[in-house]
Amino acid sequence: MSLIKKWFSFYVFANVHVGLAALCLTKITMTAFEIENDSLAYFVFFSTIMSYNFIRIVRLDDINSLISNWMRSNKRNLIILNSLCLISTIYLALSFRFSDLLFLLPFFLLSLLYVLPITSKIKGFRQIPGLKLIIISFTWAGVTVGFPLFASNLLDSEGVWIVFIQRLMFVIAITIPFDIRDAQLDLPGLKTLPQIIGVGKSKVLAILLMIVFNYLEYYSMTEIEISFVVTSLVTIFSVFLILGASERQHRFYSSFWVESIPILWYGMLLISENLTFA
Repeated sequence: MSLIKKWFSFYVFANVHVGLAALCLTKITMTAFEIENDSLAYFVFFSTIMSYNFIRIVRLDDINSLISNWMRSNKRNLIILNSLCLISTIYLALSFRFSDLLFLLPFFLLSLLYVLPITSKIKGFRQIPGLKLIIISFTWAGVTVGFPLFASNLLDSEGVWIVFIQRLMFVIAITIPFDIRDAQLDLPGLKTLPQIIGVGKSKVLAILLMIVFNYLEYYSMTEIEISFVVTSLVTIFSVFLILGASERQHRFYSSFWVESIPILWYGMLLISENLTFA
C-alpha cells in the first residue's frame, strides 16, 4: 500500500496528472474538429509537465511546504522525469512547422514570466494583482485549442471562437478551487479572486462560468447532440467540486479530483463515440 501511495504522490506532485489533463483538453479540441495527429496531444502532455515542474522549481521556497519538501526528497526522480519529457518534447517538436512552434512562443514566454522576475519589485506576472487567472486561462486555451487548430490549418474554422471562449471559462472556473485552497497561504498582495471577493462569491462566479460554458455548447449546435449531454455532465460534476472547495480541503482535492475533470470529460466523449458507432 505504501508503494501505491508513493507512486500516486509522484503522479500528482510531479505534475503528470496536470499533463494528462492538458492532453485530454487537446484531444477534446481535436475530436471536435476531427483532427488526427496524436503528436499534437503528446507534445502538449510532455511540455506541460516540464512547464509546471519548472514553475515549481523556481517557486520552491514560496510554495506549500508539503510539496516543497516532497520535491527536495524526490530530486533524482524529478530530474529523470523532466529529462525524458525534454527529450520527448524536442523529438515531437521536429514534426511541426517552424510557424507552429512560433505560435506557441507567446504562451511559452507567459509561462516563463509567470514566475521569473520582471523588475526588482515584481517577481513574475503571478505577483501582479488580478493577473493570475487571466494568464492561466489564456495559456491553457491557447495551447489546448489554438495550437492544435493552427497546426492543422483550421484556425479559421466555424465555431473556433466559441470553443476558445468556452475553454477560457472552463479553465477559470476549475482554477478557482485552487485559489480557494491557497487563499490563506498566498500573500495578500497577490489579490487572488477569493482574497478580493471572498470564497463564497468566488464559488458563485465559478458556477456561473460553468453554466455559460454549457450554454455556449447548446448555442453552437442546431440540434441536441451527444456533446451537449457530455458537457452538461461535466458542468454538473464541476459545480459539485466547486461547491466542495474550501480553504482546508484535502491535499488531493484540487490537485487530483478537480484536475481530473478534463480527463473525465474526454473519457465520456470516448464512451459516447463508441456508443454512437455501436
